[in-house]
Amino acid sequence: MAVGKIETFESPELIYNFTGDWLRTTQRAYQGSFSYGSRSIGHSQETNAYLTIHTDYIEFYWYVSSEGGYDFFEFYIDGEIKIRASGTSNTWTKFSENLPRRAYTFRWRYVKDGSVSRGDDRAYIDNLFINEGEKRYFIEDENVLKVWSETQEKYMPVINDEAKTLTANDLSEEVFLHYGMEEIVPRKEGLVDSQPRIHFYTDEGKAVENPSNYRLKLKEMVSSLPKVVWENVGRTLEEKIESIMIEDTVSNNSTIHYALSKDKETWYVYDQELEQWEVVDISNELDFAIKGLRSSDFQMIQKEAYEALFQKGDSLYMAYRFYKVGATDECKFISIRINYVEPITKVV
Repeated sequence: MAVGKIETFESPELIYNFTGDWLRTTQRAYQGSFSYGSRSIGHSQETNAYLTIHTDYIEFYWYVSSEGGYDFFEFYIDGEIKIRASGTSNTWTKFSENLPRRAYTFRWRYVKDGSVSRGDDRAYIDNLFINEGEKRYFIEDENVLKVWSETQEKYMPVINDEAKTLTANDLSEEVFLHYGMEEIVPRKEGLVDSQPRIHFYTDEGKAVENPSNYRLKLKEMVSSLPKVVWENVGRTLEEKIESIMIEDTVSNNSTIHYALSKDKETWYVYDQELEQWEVVDISNELDFAIKGLRSSDFQMIQKEAYEALFQKGDSLYMAYRFYKVGATDECKFISIRINYVEPITKVV
């Protein structure tokens, strides 16, 4: 049984952690309204999406609309090309491949030659499925195996087909796959032991190093409302900006959104499709959530865009919107690095 979810790109919260500069788009879709498409580029340019993940199977649908024989959609697995296509077929094509189980880097690329544009001048993928392997969990509470019940909203004992309540002595691969949870719910309802054990199964060949010490740390479930903060002290730009690199850490569907300002009054985000700066109201929760930049978005912003907003001697302020989905999720800003177009000469 494969474990994985189909990424339809219908939600702005993507299942997989892509890097690169592709974007969700409504221009084409295999199903629904959205797909994942190459960004708009000029002649002799390319646009890429990358994904590194542990798997043994990948499947997706692709579509290209371009100048036949010159502007190409390409797909690579660990640098080996698997698809190279151009022109417009007016149909979605399915790609799938079984792989030895290990970590892979997948790359989707759209590349243009030096002249002429045809069709959409883009490539798209949709309904991406990646088998992430079998993972199952049990909570052992005073020797009784329990799983989370959505209907009861608490942990309940596992009862097999013979009406027997299962204990830790009954653990087997068959029991894991038939009754185990795919995810742990960090709640304490239904549990007696203050530190119940977790039993974990995976077929990835890499399990917990010290299973006897692998225990569930219980926390009260609390709402995690968005928190918006901004810097009171800006950075004085010593030269024009070449690029900005943001490092942060988030887990599950938690997010950090970013906005930039020169004066702490007007805040800006960059619209990748329109290729221009846009004003965002950071005091408006919905506006900041929809428009706010993520750390990966900064990789796609070119120096010409920064030059349109910031000049040497300006101040640069950052605003942050932190949103944690669950009480145990991680949502942490680490650092910002500003690269200048010219090296800074220090006068001693």
